[in-house]
Amino acid sequence: MQYHQPRHRAIRAKRVASANSPMIQPQHTAHFDHLRGLAIVGVLVHHVHAHTGMGIPYLNTYGGLLGVQLFFVLSGYLIADSASRHALGSYAWHRILRIFPAYWVAYLFVGFVGRRISWAQVQGDPFAFLLNLLNLQQLDPVALIDFDVLSVSWTLTIEVLWYLLAPLVVWFGRRRPWAVLLILLVGSTSWTWLASAGNLNFLFAQRFSDIQRLHTPGQIQLFTQAGFPAQALHFGWGAMLYFYRDRLATVPRWLPWALSLVLLALLPVYIELTPFSLLISGLGMAAFMLAVLRLPAFEITPLAWTGQVSYSIYLLHFPIIVYSHHKFAGLGAANLLVMGLLIALSAAVMHRLVELPGMALARRITRPRPAQGKPPHSGR
Repeated sequence: MQYHQPRHRAIRAKRVASANSPMIQPQHTAHFDHLRGLAIVGVLVHHVHAHTGMGIPYLNTYGGLLGVQLFFVLSGYLIADSASRHALGSYAWHRILRIFPAYWVAYLFVGFVGRRISWAQVQGDPFAFLLNLLNLQQLDPVALIDFDVLSVSWTLTIEVLWYLLAPLVVWFGRRRPWAVLLILLVGSTSWTWLASAGNLNFLFAQRFSDIQRLHTPGQIQLFTQAGFPAQALHFGWGAMLYFYRDRLATVPRWLPWALSLVLLALLPVYIELTPFSLLISGLGMAAFMLAVLRLPAFEITPLAWTGQVSYSIYLLHFPIIVYSHHKFAGLGAANLLVMGLLIALSAAVMHRLVELPGMALARRITRPRPAQGKPPHSGR
């Protein structure tokens, strides 16, 4: 999930316009906000329905899946852009300070204040706790199932691994973007095929036996069928939108709309027919993103704001939904209003107090320093 949004709209426009591309223009900053907003709405609807039974048809079942895929496609595009424009050190600081401060605040607050984890538990398996702090929890069943308290952080592992891979993808993709897509396509389809047949379960079998919390054998899919190799193609679609942005600017506007409509509308049909269904729906989300980027400038203020604070919403929404459902379930449909207000308020506070300062710090650290002039000659 990519949440690369600078502090003010004017700053966003200046940074995005610097890419000198017909696909990256100031008005597209609002498009990215809208896309993030749509992605987080899909995730929210899916999780609210899972706890309350109330929701929106189609999104009740597929909103979480498609929302996460849209985040990944967005990240593929925007991180390819960031890695292309920044030196490696600057790129690393921006990524670290963009994703970790808010995550640490959410994880430690929900974990320890909410009493979801204890220091005794940390002392029992400090390695699993460390993996959570590094956002690598999806690599280890104990770290994810015993220590995850946000219930969505498995996607953050995938995001972090993409951050690590992106500079190499950009270096290689500048000359041969088609080869990058081919490698990711082969890698994702091969991994997905093996995972769907259960041939990768052995990779996690030992650590599954060490899990303390209640779990089901089906959760191994979080580590195989939902692992980074299976998801990498979604980032690849986004990166291809970036690499081929000039050529794609000439594609008829109706074509990506038609492709996304067909692939996403038929998802309930083909999801049971092929193990590669999620790779197909990811292509549909990439087509949808391209279609939106080709639109003229527009702004739907509530949706754009939701996109701007989407990372904080993503981190906090699940614990708030669970808390609100248990505390205010008697309110019936009015519980949705309570949930929404709690999520919006909490996300706004964390975005203002944690996310924005983190981004500002990254800009200060990576700001080019003026050259120091030589001291004037004394004449001696």
